Amino acid sequence: MLRFSLGVTRLDRIRNEQIKGTAHVRRFGDKTRKARLRWFGHVRRRDEEDVGRKMLEMDLPGRRKRGSPKRRFMDVVKEDNIMQVVGVTEEDVDDRARWKQVIRCVNS
Repeated sequence: MLRFSLGVTRLDRIRNEQIKGTAHVRRFGDKTRKARLRWFGHVRRRDEEDVGRKMLEMDLPGRRKRGSPKRRFMDVVKEDNIMQVVGVTEEDVDDRARWKQVIRCVNS
């Protein structure tokens, strides 16, 4: 993704470490975690009657299939270690300033 956005191809023979250094990106996982938590906060602050918020809180009836279960959005949000490290819960989403500060520290 970084190569594409910077216009660098593999034929240019530039190492990935150099590309990451010029783009000032440490890890791609941090970027996706930030976007995921930002979206979670956005949907969570909506009205309780909103379809998106109902979908976050919905629990499907029945059992999941055998084997390794497919990861759902809320499973991943709950697993995000940034919420555990900083000490933020799902209820803290309503405090928008604090939530934004927490989301920013993901990239640091």
